[in-house]
Amino acid sequence: MYNYFKRTEDYKLYVSKGNEIIIMDIPIQTFLNNLLKKALTDLTSREKTIKKVLGFKSKVPIYIDKNNLFMCIKSYRLENSFYINYFSIVSYEYIGETIIINFRDKHSIKLRKKHVFQMQIDKCRSILNYLN
Repeated sequence: MYNYFKRTEDYKLYVSKGNEIIIMDIPIQTFLNNLLKKALTDLTSREKTIKKVLGFKSKVPIYIDKNNLFMCIKSYRLENSFYINYFSIVSYEYIGETIIINFRDKHSIKLRKKHVFQMQIDKCRSILNYLN
């Protein structure tokens, strides 16, 4: 299961899957499009549909399948993009303006985007409510 992925200044894609970090030299769009192929769709179509159906204007979470729903912490269109898989989160704790996020595979990250994180949690719940 994917935990998160990020693109850094060197334009490499760092993907946390299980207990390993996989480094890829591909754009985030290509990575997500490869995941979406199984659903016979692509990133652009998925984003447009979610925006239209749920009325989101920006920072759209990307629903891939029952195991992967990526929360947009920083958009793939920007430098230092960052996405977290909603389904891989076991728990999270707010400490001031930071959040400690604990994943299923027993590792954690610290995030300083409390407001963005909470908005993404709410959007993911909206997507899941719509699908159920």
